[in-house]
Amino acid sequence: MISRYKSKYKINKIFYSRLAIYIILTLLLLYLLITGIISFAYATGLDLERLPEDVCVQTSENFNGFFCFFSSSKDTSFYYMTIYGPLVWIIFSFLALVILNVFYISNRFYFSRLVREFSYGAVIYRIIDGKVEYLLLKMKHGHTSLCKGHQEGNESGEETAIREIKEETNLEVDLSTDFKTVITYSPFDQTIKDVTFYIACIKNNEQKPSDTHDDEVNSFEWCTYEDALFKITYDSDRDVVKKAHKYIKKHKFLK
Repeated sequence: MISRYKSKYKINKIFYSRLAIYIILTLLLLYLLITGIISFAYATGLDLERLPEDVCVQTSENFNGFFCFFSSSKDTSFYYMTIYGPLVWIIFSFLALVILNVFYISNRFYFSRLVREFSYGAVIYRIIDGKVEYLLLKMKHGHTSLCKGHQEGNESGEETAIREIKEETNLEVDLSTDFKTVITYSPFDQTIKDVTFYIACIKNNEQKPSDTHDDEVNSFEWCTYEDALFKITYDSDRDVVKKAHKYIKKHKFLK
């Protein structure tokens, strides 16, 4: 799952850019529309100068706001629209870009002030008869996930992953940091978490996983690649397994 706040930051970046384009295009279309109306007046010979003198007096029966806009004279109106229209469009477009960029920068500053956490874990696997199986953890909160946990103290990412594997599964593994992928999500309000996954192959296929640390894991299940993709709860974890499987297949020559 992509972080709610990070996705908001990204969406705003796209939103502000598109909004700026929409404003600029709207001003341009408005200018072209008005210029087109005046050009049409020229083409049809419409004499805007012969309108009633009180056409621009709001209390008059002859008041017409549309024609009043052009009633000073078609020559003057056309001149101002063609000469100063693009200048006005450029000025308003520039102001729109400045204002929207201020909003974007403010949003980015807010995003940078969010609390950031770091976790590390691994895609745990075993190879049986040339085929790979992945260990899935069915957590106490109801979701099916991969092994991961918070970084503590001055631990390195590798140290954190090994500790979490031991605490959550009690397995002996060979951890490989050659494979590394990161997912980002928001576990709590105003908190962004980066989770780095490695791959870890168990040393003995006869080992039985167990959680003797804090009973955070309800049960374990070894799954084929296809079953793992089906049973994992979150798309982000599913993408991690896809990348890991591609890497393992490439380097271990699995069937």
